[in-house]
Amino acid sequence: MDSADPEGSRIVDPMPPLRLGLLVDSLTQPAWVERALRRVVEDGNGEFVLVVRNAAPAPAVASSRAASWWRNRGQLLYGLFRRLERRALAGRPDPFAPTDISALVAGVPVVDVVPAQSRVADVIGDDDLERIRAAAPDVLVRLGFRILRGGILGVARLGVWSYHHGDHERYRGGPPAFWEVMEGNPVTGTILQRLTESLDDGEVLYRSWSATNPFSVARSRAGIYWKGSEFLARVLQRVRDEGATAGAPPVSTYGHRLYVTPTNREMASGLVRLARRRVREKWNEVMTIDQWFMAYRFRAGLPDDNREPDMTPFRFRPILPPKDRFWADPFPMQVGGGYFVLFEDYPYATRRGVISALELGPKGPVGAPAVVLSCDYHLSYPFLFTWRGETFMMPETADAGRVEVYRAVKAPYEWTLESVVLNGAPMADCTVAEIEGRWWMFANTAVPGASFWDELHAFHGPGPLGPWTPHRANPVVSDVRRARPAGGLFRRGGEWFRPSQDCSNGYGGALNIQRIRRLDLSGYEEESVGRVSPDWQPGLTGVHTVNAAGGLTVIDAKRRVSRLPG
Repeated sequence: MDSADPEGSRIVDPMPPLRLGLLVDSLTQPAWVERALRRVVEDGNGEFVLVVRNAAPAPAVASSRAASWWRNRGQLLYGLFRRLERRALAGRPDPFAPTDISALVAGVPVVDVVPAQSRVADVIGDDDLERIRAAAPDVLVRLGFRILRGGILGVARLGVWSYHHGDHERYRGGPPAFWEVMEGNPVTGTILQRLTESLDDGEVLYRSWSATNPFSVARSRAGIYWKGSEFLARVLQRVRDEGATAGAPPVSTYGHRLYVTPTNREMASGLVRLARRRVREKWNEVMTIDQWFMAYRFRAGLPDDNREPDMTPFRFRPILPPKDRFWADPFPMQVGGGYFVLFEDYPYATRRGVISALELGPKGPVGAPAVVLSCDYHLSYPFLFTWRGETFMMPETADAGRVEVYRAVKAPYEWTLESVVLNGAPMADCTVAEIEGRWWMFANTAVPGASFWDELHAFHGPGPLGPWTPHRANPVVSDVRRARPAGGLFRRGGEWFRPSQDCSNGYGGALNIQRIRRLDLSGYEEESVGRVSPDWQPGLTGVHTVNAAGGLTVIDAKRRVSRLPG
């Protein structure tokens, strides 16, 4: 891992804002597009210099409702399904709500073009290409038209950028996010790519992975579109910082079918699968409740400053909570020669977590847990660290929209608020570490409408109380399978490791160990080197936090508990 000197990572004289041209069918765009363009303006990394509007005549409307019905008779069930699915977004922000973008491009020249059309592609003529070229765009952003071919792909210095909502490596075609749900794929991908004549083999500029909602295409789709609204601004920032797009190479081969709108037969089969999942889920909700519990193990001969967990899961001894609550996010500490565990204590009746402490001896718990911190908002993930000879706790306080740090007055039972280190920013599972003289904080956050599971953000500062500066490459991980923190960082053999959650099959589905390959002010890289799945004890359905202190390693796991009395 490289933790570079800040002077070596400083950007000198960044390039001016990039000149953007928009390829649209209309100035009325989906809400997610309006947000994407607004983010470009807010960040100042781009300026709009041209709008290219598709002026091709609209397709002829069927002469009658009966004719339209007959033409689409093979996909009638899909049409009905889409109308019913709109209800799934009731009360949620709709990424497809029609939104006027005129104010964002006020004063920007609009060029109307009529492309030559083949069955699926549009080709813009030479005279129109010259008008577009005269605006000297650095980037053209495709937000309309159909498949683009010909000279338009080379007019802008950095090409034509286009979104692909869906798994580019597994699900090409469409509808977006539909087949991932129907086929039970746990993840759905989204990319921003630079187009080529080969359509699906363009350079990938940004890629992200989200958990597939197993019950709703509309909710899966909404999450990936809202999250994708950030991609354009992020890539523009990277280009200004690095002077190049530095995208990933395209997928060289594609071994799956091209997906299209489902036939009535495919739709009927998919609906049966969805119904079975829903019935199974409802049955589980009625008959059982998910309960997180803690487990531990002691290992002799380890120094007191050890923070590397002993990942031999079948040797863990469980600590089961009463049926009216769950216990999760365990963090161990040593006090006066003894071991204690701080954890999230979540009573189902209040639906609000508190932080409790439990003493652990070699033979198990000593006494009963005691609440050590409670607020009028939810608390969890009581991350512990030492600084300047004192012990501090940074619990998750995302419900309050800030990051708080508490100092131990009398560990582990008495704590006082030391500082609010970030305000107005809901952060999940904040995890800090001092690495080569610089403090780093890792946490998950999300744009409105997107998932808190998907994206890891890093911050750096002179101390754990800040001030915290966002990493230039945030989010440093955009993958639901490894983004969310799962415990404290630890060092082994001169290298740093980060526990992470795999939430692709549901929150806290499994736990990874990530080796940090690069960490400096300009970049972050990691790789997976270990994994703990919830299979080390019968009946487990999740595992998502692991920590160590000295010879004690603690972990949590999730099981299903019957709601029936007895």
